[in-house]
Amino acid sequence: MPLRVSVIIPTYNRDELLKRAIDSVLNQTFDDFEVLIVDGARRESTRELVRSFGDGRLRYIPQRGKGIANARNLGVLKARGEFIAFLDDDDRWRENKLELQIEAFKRLPPGYGLVYTAFTYYSLERGKVLGIKHPKASGDVYGHLLKDNITGTSTIMVRRKCFKRAGLFREDFVTCEDWDMWLRMAKVCRFGAIDEPLVDYSIHPGQFSFAKYLAGRYRMIETHGDIRHNPKILSYHLLQIGILKLFSGDKSGAREVLEAFRLNPMMKGNIRDILSSILDVRTRIYILKFLGRL
Repeated sequence: MPLRVSVIIPTYNRDELLKRAIDSVLNQTFDDFEVLIVDGARRESTRELVRSFGDGRLRYIPQRGKGIANARNLGVLKARGEFIAFLDDDDRWRENKLELQIEAFKRLPPGYGLVYTAFTYYSLERGKVLGIKHPKASGDVYGHLLKDNITGTSTIMVRRKCFKRAGLFREDFVTCEDWDMWLRMAKVCRFGAIDEPLVDYSIHPGQFSFAKYLAGRYRMIETHGDIRHNPKILSYHLLQIGILKLFSGDKSGAREVLEAFRLNPMMKGNIRDILSSILDVRTRIYILKFLGRL
């Protein structure tokens, strides 16, 4: 029988966290998978770590440090499974994640090509959960993704064939390459959602770069005409960017806020989404990270 799932783990100089991530895959209740560890640092210690598991399902793939989008693309191109699941090296899965996603695919109609799950924000330093991010939508999620990245890459399982239609990760994105990918994926398939936190998304020092995040966010606006040419959606993005800038102490964020209200003076069609975004755990985590409090 063909292999069901290819798990792709990009890594770069994080052997201790990588071991935790690999353990969380090998401890899955579903075991028809291969694991592709794509090592951007090409470290001998990482290669030896992979060998030390003594598990033939693990495949070590050296990469020439071309970034996480390239690492994921390399994994997709070398994957042999019917489905592809992604796991960042500093995250970990709950033991029934793959099993529940495979069961979900069995129940869903053929038009569904991706299943994502709820996840926790987990502080490595404090050793505790900071909050839970629940799925925001299922089915046709394109409209939702135009405004927010409603997914978490380490939660996703996708039919490999969907990449043939949507393309691969854009390697020229500084950040938000995952958001861009899932937005394009939403054009070619429907999304299923599991409202159970099956992934611990790790929060730790040095993880976020506000400047890089903003560069990625602006790139999303520039790249996607459905954002750039829609005043309501563009105003939503500019308002979020402006608020984040102001929280970080950058007074230039006021310009984005003013432009957002110029484009959509009454915030028509955005009020509920804006309130939801402000109250969302992801926004709270981002603000605390940008302020250096996490």
